Amino acid sequence: MALKLTKAVKKVLQTAVAALQGPARRLFIASVVTEMGRGGQRRAAAQLRWNRGVIRKGLHELRSGIICIDAFSARGRKRLRERQPDMEKDLRQIAEAASQTDPTFRTTRLYRRLTAKEVQRQLLEEKSYRPEQVPSERTLRRQLTAMGYYPRQVAKSKPVRKIKETDAIFEQLHQIHRQADADPGTVRISLDTKAGLPIGNLSRGGKRRQGEHAADHDMEPELKLTPFGLFRPDTNETWLYFTSGSVAADFMVDRLEEIWPTLKKTVIVHLRW
Repeated sequence: MALKLTKAVKKVLQTAVAALQGPARRLFIASVVTEMGRGGQRRAAAQLRWNRGVIRKGLHELRSGIICIDAFSARGRKRLRERQPDMEKDLRQIAEAASQTDPTFRTTRLYRRLTAKEVQRQLLEEKSYRPEQVPSERTLRRQLTAMGYYPRQVAKSKPVRKIKETDAIFEQLHQIHRQADADPGTVRISLDTKAGLPIGNLSRGGKRRQGEHAADHDMEPELKLTPFGLFRPDTNETWLYFTSGSVAADFMVDRLEEIWPTLKKTVIVHLRW
C-alpha cells in the first residue's frame, strides 16, 4: 500500500528531513520515496519540495549500499593564491614599496598608502598581467589586508600658517597703525568683501520660530549680491554695501568717494585743533 501524504504526514516528514544531514538525510528521503510507490519521486518533489537530484542520489545509495562522500571543499571557486600562485609575491613586492610602520610604534602593523585601484594598475602595466588574470578591486583589498597591509589615509600637505618672520611682520604692521592713529591728518580705513549671497526663496539651514518657506525645485536664485564693507577702527564706524556685479577697484574707489565728505570733516576738525 502506497504511503499517503496527508497534512500531518507532510509535517512529520519535513521535520525529520530538517533534523537530518548528509547520508542519513538522503537515506531517509529514499526510504520515504520507495514507500510512496510508483511516481514517488514526482510526488515528493511536488508536494514535499524535495530536490530530485538528492532523491536519485539517495535511491542509488539505498539500492547499492554504497555511501557517496560529499566533497564540499572541492566546490566553488578556488582562492586567489591557488589560481594565481605568483601573484601573492608580486602583491607583496608592490605593497612593501609603499608601506610604513605605525608612527607611534604601538602596533606592528604595516600601513599601505596605495589604493586597490593603484595596485590593480601596477599589476597590469608593470607586472604584465592580462586583464582576465587580475582580480577586482574588492578582492585585492581583502587580499592585501589578509597579507597584513592595512589601508591608511595619507594626510595632505598643509599650508604653512605661520613662518619665522610672522611675528616681526605683525609687529611692524601694528607700529604703522599706531603712527597712523596718532596723526590727526590720517584716517585709517579697513575694507573687505565676502562671497556672493544668492537671493531668492531658498533655505540656508537656519532656524526661526515662524518656520521656513523655501522652494523645493527650480533653485535658481533671483539675484546674487556680493557684500562689501568699510570700517574705521578709531571711531568704530561701519559702511556696508551690496552689489550685483564684481567688487572691482572702481567699485571700491566709488564707495570711498561717497564717504569721503564725512571723513574729510573729521580730518579738518582735527587739523584746526
